Amino acid sequence: MHATKQTRPLNMMAMACAAAVALLAGCASGGSSGGANPTSPSTPTNPGTTNPQPTAETTPTAKVVEGAGNTVVATGNAVSQIGQDIKDTSLPLVPATARNATGDVVIQTGDTVATLGAGVRDGLGKIGSVDNPVGVTVANTGNVVTQAGATVVSTGSLVKALGSDQLSPLAPVTNPTGSVVQTVGAGVMNLGGKLGDALSTGPVAQLTDGTSKAIVPLTTQLTNATQTVGAATGLGAPVNNLLTQAGNTVATAGSMIANTNTPIVSPLGGVVNETGKTVAVAGVLLNGNGTAAGNPLGGLLNSLPLNGATGAIGGASGSNPLAPVTGLLGPVGGAAGGSAGSNPLAPVTGLVGTVTGGLTSAATGATSSGSNGSNPLAPVTGLLGGLTRH
Repeated sequence: MHATKQTRPLNMMAMACAAAVALLAGCASGGSSGGANPTSPSTPTNPGTTNPQPTAETTPTAKVVEGAGNTVVATGNAVSQIGQDIKDTSLPLVPATARNATGDVVIQTGDTVATLGAGVRDGLGKIGSVDNPVGVTVANTGNVVTQAGATVVSTGSLVKALGSDQLSPLAPVTNPTGSVVQTVGAGVMNLGGKLGDALSTGPVAQLTDGTSKAIVPLTTQLTNATQTVGAATGLGAPVNNLLTQAGNTVATAGSMIANTNTPIVSPLGGVVNETGKTVAVAGVLLNGNGTAAGNPLGGLLNSLPLNGATGAIGGASGSNPLAPVTGLLGPVGGAAGGSAGSNPLAPVTGLVGTVTGGLTSAATGATSSGSNGSNPLAPVTGLLGGLTRH
């Protein structure tokens, strides 16, 4: 019984000590976070710019834009990797703190570029598969500004670091200057968050949604037109094969550069690789899966007032790519007795044939006989024949 009474006060004391330790840890954590220099934040995501999941296949134009966005992302990643190489390299006469801060600035710059490319890739690069691709790209501008602010914050840290170690005599100037730069960077980051909210909601969102609804069918029609021209001229497949082979060659070269593991040079392999992929996919703009039926310019010419003239010809535009031009000359050719559908030069040959036929009749003595309908020179030849008889 006595032992039980002694154990209870000991348990209470242990619990009290644990609570005190937890309280001190919390205070220490809060105090240290307030006095430390701002660190480079990760790439933010503004509300309303969450990338929607694709629900359909993207258009050929979007595939090319997506490749361009991936190339920009790869460029940003390469810059960031170079920044990491700077941090890992020993530079003489440069304090370690300044070297690390310089690497952070380069890394944040690369992240800004990559954020820009991601907005293009996930927005305009998904035309046809997301509801508002323009809105996604536009709203991502807030993320770019926020990341740029983070770069400015890192620049402020670099300015402060220039007054450290053997360069400590510069601290009275670098410390206050660096603090001002960091404050400006924090303001830019805050502005980026507000800008992202404004661009992803309200009237701007309605505007971008309407723009997306206009852009999607427009790019589809333009791609269909270029693919039709490619098929009609026979250049679509060869150009597509050429771009595919060239792009794959460049992409392979990029992979080889990346595998060299050489500082500064190796990160550029990703940029070359993505550039090659973009070139390879560009061939879809001229070579589609379908066939080019009809006249590649028919959609444009049929909307002009000349449509009635072209319709007067019986030839099909699918068999004659110049049908709009020959169709316009058809009524003249028909008057001359030629068929424009079988002979594009029928208007000229028919007129020449009529004149030569009249002259031939006159030379053979068919002067007074023959009607005006068969010999347009009958009045003249008849007069000459009368004079010769007298």
